[in-house]
Amino acid sequence: MKQLHEKEVRGELAGKITLITGAGSGIGQAIAKRYALEGASIGLIDRDQGKLDQTIEELAEFTPKERLMSVYCDITKEEDVVAAVGAIAERFGRLDVAVNNAGVSVSVPSDECTLAQWDWVMGVNCTGSFLISREAIKVFKKQPEGGALVFINSDNSLKPSKHFLAYNASKAAGLQMARTIASEFGKYKIRANSILPGAVFGGSKMWTAELREARAAIHGFDPALLEEEYKKNNALGVIIDPSEIAELAVFLASERSAKMTGNALVIDGGGVGTYVR
Repeated sequence: MKQLHEKEVRGELAGKITLITGAGSGIGQAIAKRYALEGASIGLIDRDQGKLDQTIEELAEFTPKERLMSVYCDITKEEDVVAAVGAIAERFGRLDVAVNNAGVSVSVPSDECTLAQWDWVMGVNCTGSFLISREAIKVFKKQPEGGALVFINSDNSLKPSKHFLAYNASKAAGLQMARTIASEFGKYKIRANSILPGAVFGGSKMWTAELREARAAIHGFDPALLEEEYKKNNALGVIIDPSEIAELAVFLASERSAKMTGNALVIDGGGVGTYVR
C-alpha cells in the first residue's frame, strides 16, 4: 500500500485538483481511477449517492481518502452546480481540471421525440456541461496557472445516428462549447478539449435495456448482439472501453497537452465520417 501511495504522489497529475461529473460509474469512474493513480485529488460528482459511495470506497483502496471528495449534485440545477464547484474549490484550495462526463440518451424517431425527452437529454448533456464549465472558469480565471476543461462528447457530434436527435444535438453543442471556451479564455491559460468516443458499453448507466432494445430495433438485430453489431461500424472492428477514454483524459489534464486547446480526439476504431476536419 505504501509503495502505491508513493507512486501516486509522483504521478503525472500529482498535486492537481480535479472534478469529474458522472463519476459513479462507467467512463467517469474509469477516469476517477486513473486520475487517482496519477496522484490527483478528485471531487467526484454524481446524483447517485450509492454509486458515489461505492466508487469512493474502491478508490480508497489505493488513494488516501483526504484526496477524495464525494459531492451529490444534479448538474441540471444551477444552485447545485454552484454549490458543488464551490465546495470542491474550497475544500482543496483551488481547481485545476474539470471533466464534463455525465451523459444520458433516448432513442426514438425524431418526429416522436417528446419535449420532456428533449429537455432531459439537453439538460444533462448540454446545460450540465455549461454550468460546470462556467463555474470552473470562474475559479480558473483567479489562478495564474489557469485550468483545463475536458469534455467527454461523442463521435455522434460528427456522425449523427438515426433516432438519436437529442443526443446528437447535445453532443454537437458540447463540441462547440469546448471550442468556444478555448478561443475565448486562452488568455487566462484556460484550455478546453474534447474526447469523442464511439459507443461505450462497459459499466455505463446510459445503455439501459430499453436503449439497447431501441438501438437494435433500428437495425433489425437481437439486442444481445448489440456490441458485436456495433463493431461492424468501424474500421478496426472494436468496442471502446472506458479505461481507454480515461487514458486520453489523463493526457488532456496533464502538462503533455499544455499547448493543446479547442481540439477533439476521436477514439472510435475509425468510424466512417468521424475524421476530424
